[in-house]
Amino acid sequence: MSRQKWLIPADGAAINRRPALLIPRLGALLLVLVAPPAPCADVQQQRNLLLQAEKALGQGQSEEARRLAAQITDYPLHPFLWAKILTDDRVDGSEIPAFLERYADTRYALPLRRKWLDYLIMKGDFREFLNRYPPTDDVHLQCDYYWVLHRIGREADARVGAEKLWRSGDPRPSVCDRLFAWWQTTPAYEPRLLWTRFGLALRKKQSGLVNYLRSRVPPQEQNVADFWLAVDGNPGLATGCGLWQRGGSAAGNIFAHGIDRLAAERPLEARNVWNLRRNDFIIDPDLAAGTDRHLALALATDRYSEAQAELALMPQAVADAQTRTWQVRSALIKQDWWGVLEAIEWLEADERKEAEWRYWQARAREATGDVLTARMLYKLAASERDFYGLAAAARLQQAHTVKLDALSVSAAELEKLAATPALQRVREFRALNRQGEAVSEWNHTLKNLPPRDIAVAAHLARQWGENRLAMVTIARALPYDDVSLRFPLGYQEPVTRQAHMQGVDPALLFSLIRRESAFEPAARSGAGALGLMQIMPTTVQHIASLLKEPGRDARDMLDPDTNIRYGTAYFRHLMAHFNQHFVLVAAAYNAGLGKVDRWLPAGKPMPADIWIGTIPYLETRNYVTALLSSAVIYQGRLAGDTGGLARLLTDIPPGTKGSDMVRPEEIIPVPVCR
Repeated sequence: MSRQKWLIPADGAAINRRPALLIPRLGALLLVLVAPPAPCADVQQQRNLLLQAEKALGQGQSEEARRLAAQITDYPLHPFLWAKILTDDRVDGSEIPAFLERYADTRYALPLRRKWLDYLIMKGDFREFLNRYPPTDDVHLQCDYYWVLHRIGREADARVGAEKLWRSGDPRPSVCDRLFAWWQTTPAYEPRLLWTRFGLALRKKQSGLVNYLRSRVPPQEQNVADFWLAVDGNPGLATGCGLWQRGGSAAGNIFAHGIDRLAAERPLEARNVWNLRRNDFIIDPDLAAGTDRHLALALATDRYSEAQAELALMPQAVADAQTRTWQVRSALIKQDWWGVLEAIEWLEADERKEAEWRYWQARAREATGDVLTARMLYKLAASERDFYGLAAAARLQQAHTVKLDALSVSAAELEKLAATPALQRVREFRALNRQGEAVSEWNHTLKNLPPRDIAVAAHLARQWGENRLAMVTIARALPYDDVSLRFPLGYQEPVTRQAHMQGVDPALLFSLIRRESAFEPAARSGAGALGLMQIMPTTVQHIASLLKEPGRDARDMLDPDTNIRYGTAYFRHLMAHFNQHFVLVAAAYNAGLGKVDRWLPAGKPMPADIWIGTIPYLETRNYVTALLSSAVIYQGRLAGDTGGLARLLTDIPPGTKGSDMVRPEEIIPVPVCR
């Protein structure tokens, strides 16, 4: 499945450590910010001046860039240009406050705020830093903050903050280095914390950070790091004896790491070894709790019968939304309806109100004979606009109400929104063919708009010919049901033509294209999938053979007609493989054929809603429910039929490669280590 990334502002440039230029710049900046607009009314001329200023910056000619910027103060991209000038590494931070005062709501503010606060630290103006520091989740600024606390003598608070930031498997900005270097000279730092972070980085597969931390290990303990890496590569070592002396003081955390890795392949064996030997080691409490949680979830997602009890015994301090909901799913796998009701009671109050859990509570009430309560809960769930709302309506044998009328937006509303500075910047980025900047500006702007204005923005995007952007935008304007925007019929002629020629339902193809590429013909995924239906280059030749055609270049998949024809052929092939079951095809499109074959029930069919609700991967679960929901909407758009979900939810047939729905107890011998 491919997605175009929505760009966010990059980190601010590193603070300049060289002496400030002799020319006083603050007054010049204030003149530019508050002076009347320079006489430059021609938009094309303004664009040319912007490009010239950017070129000057690239050549190190900051003064020339400033001179050019002063001529386009009324140009929508003026703040964009000034932010680039102020971020230039030859400019100190003294000019930034004036910019922030005027453009605090722009996406350029955060990196410049970082630079300004760094500048205050460089000057030693710690009081002003604390006055201006905004409480934030930004790690760069947090490291600055705790460094300042150290410099003003609040050592205890600084040490606590440094350890909190250190305990992460993610890389930290270089500005954190000075904080960590100081903290590691204090009695609060213990060598075990190096191993704690080493393990966290391994779990997150941050190889760069792992290598850096390994370089910090004393020479006499390099063998410990090497042993940990060996266990990471071969988690089966966690089940053996006689090796753990190589782990030194980190042996407990290495053991927990090995168990955590083993759980992904052999969860029951990992659980048994963990329970037998965990008390033989000293293990970081947070790491031990995380291992307990991961083991229980691994048992649940691999459909072991023991998972339900393991999750029920999960300590409250470790339990979270994922473990609570998998307790429900584990009962669903066994169709233990009383267990489902009991597990739902353990959900948080807000979680129980979600359509998914109202639906499953209704299913459980229905299965246990409480039909009246079931109908009431189905009606509550059916009021929602998601898959479980549609499924609840199907259980009630009623069509789900879908508004097919477009939202009414006046020309005045469109003009007012288009005239805002942020939307003018979007327009200019589009005119300069800078789609990435345009999307970043658009995305930042939506964060500050009320739902009605977001809906107006979606209509504005469509007016500009940006149908994909309109579709993504209207989805953020809930509860608006402008189906024409949310579920466009892009490339309708080739899609319906290929659907009829190859004998598939066009509504299913539209649903797939919407989810895969949002009707963007040039879409490319990180994995290399191409075009409207996101076809992998390795699949192109296989599809060509299905169509009895000579091989093609993968780049041909960027042509919409070719992509639709090839994608439809592959979709038809998957439908044949799964006996025309769209649910299984949807899952295979996201997770792959092999995974879906493994997930099939063994011995007897399984109700489709239960199979969908217990798909191990959250991404695939969401993908399948989204495709089913949009398929029903497209059926309504194409044929006026919005009651088609029941037809798509026929039972999931058993497979020859699937594991038993409920596994018997497995006894795995574990050697006793002396």
